[in-house]
This record gives sequence, C-alpha cells and structure tokens, in this order.
Amino acid sequence: MNAIEIGNTLQELGFTDGSIVETIMVTENIDGSYNAAPMGVLYSSGFFEARPYKSSTTYRNLHYGSQASINVTDDPLLFLGSAFKTELDWSPCVADWVLKDTYATIILEKQYEYPLTDLQMGIKLAPTRLIINRSLPRVFSRGRSDAIEAIIHATRVKVFHSEGHDEKVMKLLGRLDDCFEVICHVSGAGSSEMHVVETLKKLLTKWGIPR
Repeated sequence: MNAIEIGNTLQELGFTDGSIVETIMVTENIDGSYNAAPMGVLYSSGFFEARPYKSSTTYRNLHYGSQASINVTDDPLLFLGSAFKTELDWSPCVADWVLKDTYATIILEKQYEYPLTDLQMGIKLAPTRLIINRSLPRVFSRGRSDAIEAIIHATRVKVFHSEGHDEKVMKLLGRLDDCFEVICHVSGAGSSEMHVVETLKKLLTKWGIPR
C-alpha cells in the first residue's frame, strides 16, 4: 500500500482525524522480545501520537527504538493480558510485530518525542505498513466495550495508587464500578467480560486498594 491507500484504509478501520482510540501497542524490548501494552493513540493528519508514561516499558522501548505497531481489536482478554502480564503470568502472542487474533496491525516508524506532562511523553509515529488480519465483523457489545474501558481505568489506578494520588484513585474506582455494573447487566456469566471483572477485582485486592 502507498501512503494514500494506507490513509484510506485507516479511515475505513475507524481512525478519524483528531480522535483518540484504544489499541494494543507492540514495542521491542532490549533483548529483542516484544512487549504488548494497551495504548490510546491520537490520529491526526496522517500521523499517530502515543502518550506513554515515562515509567512504562512502552516508553523505554520507544525512546531507544524506532519501530512499533498498533493492533486493532475489541477483545477484552487481549487488553487484559497485555495490561497485566506480570500479575497474570500470561501475555498475548506476538510474531513479527503482529498481535495474534487482532483485526489489523499498523506498523509505525518513530518520528520524534517531546515532553507532554511531568508523567508522560508524546511520541509522534508515522504509519508505514498496514496488515489486515481478520475481515469478519463482530456485533457491538456494551460488555466488551466496558470491559476494555475498565482495564484502562485499572492500569491508571495502579499507577496513581503507587504514587499516593488517593483522590484520583477514588475517582477511577467509581468509573470502574460503573463499568462493572454494565458488564454484569449485559454479559453472560461465563463471558470474557465477566472474567475481566473477576480478575480486576482480584488485582485491586492484591494491590491493597480498599473497596
């Protein structure tokens, strides 16, 4: 695909200019292995911008490396495994920058980085290749959507709790409860979404966060 074809396909995938979407970003560790982690990215004027925390493995890898990929999926288990791989001792499978079982993979080249906040850096990335992994669409599920939202909130709870930002933690816990309520209402007992709820509750207890 040339640049125009990549841009058109990105629009078909739902990347609208000026919008932030949730993806799973793959970066390369120093030892050559891959690291997958949830990452919201801003798409604007043909480029992507990631805003990783300075303390994260994703930022370290982007700082020292020049390539990454973002993977498009609505599978909450892929978000869960990539967000909390050390706690769960499981992570999704990655081969040649492609996260297994995702809809599409976008290969990116780093352009530059800049300070965003005291905690975060901005990383500008250019899409160079686009791989469609699955073409079969899935129905929209509020449960899947809220499960992914809950995982993203939980990653921030962990960071803010470790830094003593209790007010931010409490606000995020309220949002987590809202997500859990929706999931319990619309998702089946044995669904991936309910597994996410149960796992996140166990992790909150493990982190010593009062409920």
